[in-house]
Amino acid sequence: MSEKINYTPQQQAAIQTSGKNILVAASAGSGKTKVLVERVLNLLQQQVGIDRLLVVTFTKAAAAEMKERIEQALQAELAQLNSKDVQRKQWLLQQRLKLKTADISTIDAFCLHLVQQYYYVIHLDPVFRQLTDETERQLLAEDVWAQVREKRYGQQRPAFEQLTQNFSNDRSDDGLSAVVMKVFEYANAQPQPIAWVKKLPAAYAWPQTGGFQQSSFYQKQLAPLLQAKLTTIERQLGVLEQQATENGLKKFAAAVTTDQQQVTELKQQLQTVSWDTLQAAVWDFKPARSAAQKLTDEQKLVKKQLTTQRQALKKEFEKLRTGFFSQNETQLQQVAHQAQQLVAELSQTVLDFMTAFRQAKQQRQLLDFSDIEHLAYQILTTRTPIGQQVRTDLQQHYQAIMIDEYQDTNQLQEAILQAIAQTQPGNLFMVGDAKQSIYGFRQADPTMFLEKFHSYQRTPALGQLITLPDNFRSSKTIDEFNNLIFSQLMDERIGGINYYQTAQLKYGAKYYDDLPTDPVEILLYTDQTQATSAQASSAMEPYQSDFSAESLTQGEIQLIGKRILKLKQQPLQIKTVVAGKTIVRPIEYQDIALLVPTRNNNLMILDEFQRLGIPVMIKDAQNYFQTIEIQIMVSFLQIIDNPYQDIPLVSVLRSPIVGLKENELAYLRINDRTDDYYTSVLHFWKNFDPAQANDFSQRLYQKIDWFIQLLQDLRTFARRNELAALIWRIYDKTGFLDYVGGMPGGTQRQANLHALYQRASVYEKMSYRGLFQFIRFILRMQQQQHDLAAAPAQATLDAVQVMTIHGSKGLEFPVVFLINATHQINQQDLRRSYQLNQIGGIGITWLNPKTRVKVPTLPKLLFDDQAQIKLAAEQMRLLYVALTRAKQKLIITGAYADPQLAISTWTAAQASSQLLLPTNIRQKTSSLMDWIGASLIRHPDFKALASDNQPLIRQLPQLTGFETSFLLKWITPDQLAIEPKQQPSQSLSHISSADQQQLNAIKQQLSYVYPDWQLTQTTAYQSVSEIKRLFNDPDEKELDFMEVDRPTPPARARRLVSNDLRLPQFMTTAKQPVATQIGTAVHLVLQKISLSQSPTQESLEALIQQLTNQGLIESSIAGQIDRQRILNFFASSLGRQLLAHPQQVEREIPFSLLLPVAKKSADILVHGIIDGFLSTVDQVLLFDYKTDFVLPHDQTKQQQICERYRGQLNLYSQALEKILQRPVNHKYLYLLAADQLVEL
Repeated sequence: MSEKINYTPQQQAAIQTSGKNILVAASAGSGKTKVLVERVLNLLQQQVGIDRLLVVTFTKAAAAEMKERIEQALQAELAQLNSKDVQRKQWLLQQRLKLKTADISTIDAFCLHLVQQYYYVIHLDPVFRQLTDETERQLLAEDVWAQVREKRYGQQRPAFEQLTQNFSNDRSDDGLSAVVMKVFEYANAQPQPIAWVKKLPAAYAWPQTGGFQQSSFYQKQLAPLLQAKLTTIERQLGVLEQQATENGLKKFAAAVTTDQQQVTELKQQLQTVSWDTLQAAVWDFKPARSAAQKLTDEQKLVKKQLTTQRQALKKEFEKLRTGFFSQNETQLQQVAHQAQQLVAELSQTVLDFMTAFRQAKQQRQLLDFSDIEHLAYQILTTRTPIGQQVRTDLQQHYQAIMIDEYQDTNQLQEAILQAIAQTQPGNLFMVGDAKQSIYGFRQADPTMFLEKFHSYQRTPALGQLITLPDNFRSSKTIDEFNNLIFSQLMDERIGGINYYQTAQLKYGAKYYDDLPTDPVEILLYTDQTQATSAQASSAMEPYQSDFSAESLTQGEIQLIGKRILKLKQQPLQIKTVVAGKTIVRPIEYQDIALLVPTRNNNLMILDEFQRLGIPVMIKDAQNYFQTIEIQIMVSFLQIIDNPYQDIPLVSVLRSPIVGLKENELAYLRINDRTDDYYTSVLHFWKNFDPAQANDFSQRLYQKIDWFIQLLQDLRTFARRNELAALIWRIYDKTGFLDYVGGMPGGTQRQANLHALYQRASVYEKMSYRGLFQFIRFILRMQQQQHDLAAAPAQATLDAVQVMTIHGSKGLEFPVVFLINATHQINQQDLRRSYQLNQIGGIGITWLNPKTRVKVPTLPKLLFDDQAQIKLAAEQMRLLYVALTRAKQKLIITGAYADPQLAISTWTAAQASSQLLLPTNIRQKTSSLMDWIGASLIRHPDFKALASDNQPLIRQLPQLTGFETSFLLKWITPDQLAIEPKQQPSQSLSHISSADQQQLNAIKQQLSYVYPDWQLTQTTAYQSVSEIKRLFNDPDEKELDFMEVDRPTPPARARRLVSNDLRLPQFMTTAKQPVATQIGTAVHLVLQKISLSQSPTQESLEALIQQLTNQGLIESSIAGQIDRQRILNFFASSLGRQLLAHPQQVEREIPFSLLLPVAKKSADILVHGIIDGFLSTVDQVLLFDYKTDFVLPHDQTKQQQICERYRGQLNLYSQALEKILQRPVNHKYLYLLAADQLVEL
């Protein structure tokens, strides 16, 4: 059905074999995806419908790619069919139509499909929202845990108090919270999480009969571990003895032989004596002393090296003694009893939390990914008749189940797939590579792959194992280099597989045969003047402002940039195969990938590469919250929510947004030493006296005044608007988004700020809302080191690509740099006070409540060792993924402060004369480079010796069997000597006349001022009342008052609109009428009152009642109208004139008026309603009533009111003069509250 490809026999077997469970161990570059697609197509050839297949992929992208490949193959075959193949054509068309809805998806999507289709089996409410945001889930879990914790505190349980003390400190109980959450998450990856939690105390059950050594724990777990550790020490002592003998160190060899004999005796006693006797023997062990012997200089050098190795073995034995053998049997039993009670309390606490968390999600109709998987498993395992029928139907429906990346599934996912799989015969097709299982932090469990790998290998009846060793991706040098490294690192104990015997890469990319051998390069930057080593991880992003390498990390990055430029200058020839044709072309930037263990240095890479003129694209953002721009924004949001937070406040004040210097910050504190910092700032701001201020304090005041006004504006804005709008307002008001664009790595920094804005938009759709909750949300993400976004800084096609090793899985590149290989492996999980184990449960360090001494339990020590092996295995697999991404060129880089110290570390590999490196080196290394160095140092081609004072390097001839070549170089700052790319400068005095004209034109363009800039500061439409509000009294905190005929800054003349919508009447609640409502009612009465006769108390009351009956005035407001004030108006001189000329009085006259803007030709449209005017033959009187509260004798307040409305009446006057075509003689303002008539 697909294009003709010459598959290997192993690939052909994977495509065609059926009738049994099949495990395909596909090495890197073996074409497993192509094989999986071809197997699907082969089943379609056999008339197995696409809708009868279940294909589970690890990512959505992989599922989409698989569907696309299948569709292309179907389309190709349809094009080849002739008109006679009607049935075949119809069948293929049906499959192509069904492909869109075929079960080719991730395990999460498949489980969701099961739950949505069969929810009724478990009586599940089908209406729910997926809790897809992990941080939202964590926030909800924290809230639930806080309730559970407080409830248990309220019960005053001594056991819970001891549990809290055991895992927390005297400052907080965060330690207890952490262990509860870890146990909860770990349990969720199990098929039966509740049962797993309930069984936790069982690890501490003491045997009812017999001694400790007869217990299952000792026989099956502890004794094998002790046996393995003592055997390792015994073997390494044997190697030391052999090396000492070969070099004539007889006395030293005799001492080592004595040590070896003691270790052998201890091994024999593991199963023959009591624990107390064994403990005493371990503590009685004393390394033998080496007698004096006359030695040559060379022998002294060898002895020094062997002594170092012997000291390392002594330390290993000491750890064994002080760890596992620190207590006798009675003490072990007492500690186990106390620990069991503690773990029982922990188990119950976790169960209470699980119940409460489940209920909280049910109340909100939420389901997270874990819930959906557990519900799918519950549907498939429910023992009701309908549940059994659903499971049977699914087993019969799916004729084949294919699982891609099988090594990355967990126990729960495995149980789900096994529940719908057929057994006689098996129909599971599992493809993956245990050497590429790098998602342990997601609870991926490669042991299931490895168990099947070994069981199928031993017992073919259980299933068929097919291996795909051919690597069609990489050159032979790279393949053999990987074989050289991993044959010395991986075995069944560490790595789960014997790499040398069963998993070596087989060179398959024969099209590289005609290329010259290109060695693998190991480039190590070293600078012994550096105080900090390259392995030290920084809490903040690294950054140096000048061009010199002021840190080991910066030097390494400059080294990488220089090597990339050299690859382009040579240039390296890249060989590719496109559509069956071989093409050789010069290297491009996009051919190069930089794989990083962490994202901490990505901004530095952007900066350094930009200086060197190397285009770069970051595919994984730097640890988001470590970037300075995001830290500043988070701090700003914190003080908008609550400014009384010293650290966030000072962070913003010190940032470029405000720009205070250290002495200015100190000055603010000195002036108010007792209050919090925000109070100190306010104290300075409110009490500033310009008359007494010096230049320093005046400049400081300008900054603080701007900041306080900005903060008040943003706090007001935050209460009325959404988060995303608030964040954008900060960008707009401060120019911060533009500012960071000018910083090193500015494009990436701007992408980070845009990501924060976008994340706030998404956050508004969650169950948590508001600024405080958002701050809590992002602080939580920061603690968990979750990124908000990973948007690339730029979309340059021809650019060097930077990505994490995890992100590179499944990809390939012609040239790969594994950089920062000396980065320290994170071993934080090994240092905590508890250790989780899938089989054993939990091992804890018990805190003696009386002595306050911490005692690690035996399960804790055992699980620590297993966790260390698990960590080492995953890091080896991570290294394997990194080194197998390269096609033609592989370069490894790192940085050491001291080369001698690095080589000294690597020489520990000589403690073994076997191919496999010593267990302690493989299990406890600190960096990937230490593994690589230890694997290379015994190779005959290792050229690291530069002087006689370096340790003697013992070669292992067996390593020459690997047909590879490598080159190791140490680069110092002097050898680096990188200068930034700079364009030659040109003195302005030598600019030609043509250039001067162009320069003048540029200056003219840059200094251009828009002549009608005032028009951009206002709208074309305004109401008079809106203009009046723009110029209200300053006490109203809107804008400064302005009289229309006064010069006014156009920037203030903007249209105001209300953010508040009037509530429907049915939603309003009874409230006391406000002044504006009463004022509106008074205006209505004055508009409707008859002027034909002088109003009386009775006629006025009748009018108000009439307006109330008509629904124009609410009864509650009608009662608040001051009748006497209205009568007093008509008793005034203006009122008497109106009554004297009722026919010439006009009231509530609407108008529209065009007014120019700052003497420009453009106009704005102003509209309004005039309260009234009187037009006689002799004069025009304009009047306006105001209901503002003012006392009759308060002349100052009356004057303020008049000034406030002067601009409004001036506009009315202008409009009326245009309407009547005659001047307005008098403008009156009548203050009803004071019974005052004022002429303006």
